[in-house]
Amino acid sequence: MNRTTLEPATALVNRQGASVLLSETFAFLLRNGISAEFIANFSRQYIDPKKPKGDIRRYRKLVSDYEDMGMIMSTWYSRPRFLDESGQPLPLSIGRGPRSVASLIQISRVRISTSRALELMRRSPSIELDTQGSLGARKRTFVLPEFEIPRAALVIERYLDTLRRNSAGHKSKTSLLLERNCRVPEVDLATIAPVLRDIKGRGAALIDSIDGEIERHRLRRSKRKGVGEVGLLIFSWTRPRNSRSKARRI
Repeated sequence: MNRTTLEPATALVNRQGASVLLSETFAFLLRNGISAEFIANFSRQYIDPKKPKGDIRRYRKLVSDYEDMGMIMSTWYSRPRFLDESGQPLPLSIGRGPRSVASLIQISRVRISTSRALELMRRSPSIELDTQGSLGARKRTFVLPEFEIPRAALVIERYLDTLRRNSAGHKSKTSLLLERNCRVPEVDLATIAPVLRDIKGRGAALIDSIDGEIERHRLRRSKRKGVGEVGLLIFSWTRPRNSRSKARRI
């Protein structure tokens, strides 16, 4: 079979794949309160090179703060100064001192300000305020309520960039970034819970190990050329075969 015979089928599959990607994206946005009007207007603006694409600096700043908070939580759970004898994170004061939020931020080597970190800590269910006015850690993963859309944008943006870089790498025969998945198409979802717990535990241990390794290479406010980010994302999923998300017609 020659190349010209394959091209129409490839183009058809690409269009169908684009339809799935757009449909899932639209459905996700609609479920999370983004109006059909906003989606339609943005789509028209994006394909018109004469119209501005919008300013996303506030989104970038919020995502940067969110990622910094993840690093702060990781430091809180790993540095001996902030742990009790059983290895659990100690409460932090909101003032000054060796076991304060300000001290934790300094040791974490992140750019977020103390006031901004305190604001996000008070909003997060990952952290609780006790009767003495100290902040205690409830879970290692930093969570913000109603933050699903920025989190999805963060993941999808980086995943698509990974696909682009790997595609270019195949052509130039350079080393590729990690991009793999394992999947079983038929499984009894009622009995899979122990496997999912095992995946969660092993995945968390792997992330913690790699997080510490790459954190040692963090630069602080560097303006050198060739500076960028590196990271690893792991997620698991279950999906009923007879349940397909469909976006409303826009």
